[in-house]
Amino acid sequence: MKDETPDQLFLYAVRVLGARACSESVLRQRLARRARPEVVGVVLQRVKSLGYLDDQKYAEGYARLYAGRWGAAKLRKALLDKGVARSTIDQVLAEQELQNDPVEEAVALLDRYQSRHRGQKPRAIRFLANRGYALGNALAAWERYKEQTVES
Repeated sequence: MKDETPDQLFLYAVRVLGARACSESVLRQRLARRARPEVVGVVLQRVKSLGYLDDQKYAEGYARLYAGRWGAAKLRKALLDKGVARSTIDQVLAEQELQNDPVEEAVALLDRYQSRHRGQKPRAIRFLANRGYALGNALAAWERYKEQTVES
């Protein structure tokens, strides 16, 4: 198309953000398909000034959504793939780690998905590593999980 006016492009941007939150990078790519770069820049600035687009809030919401299911490494990669700045990601993940104990989250995953590891340490560690948990956290979670199952 490449010939939309700023007002038309703004309405499109608001519709996109109303349907699903996205990062500035993703929205820029979607808008670039419909208009020239200078129009895209004006529209992005307008959307940001109205508070509809904020990578910090987007990253916080994304991390909250996947908290307890994904570890920090997988969250970091997903947010980087979505075009969020590294400094923003580091800040959000640091805040999340202060609020939630990654070892406790990993223990909860092991308890919830017992069929994935069947009580075998290598499978459990691999399962947690694939979910983005650090090796040290995965090992600590396995030890805590085994202690809980022995007590029960």
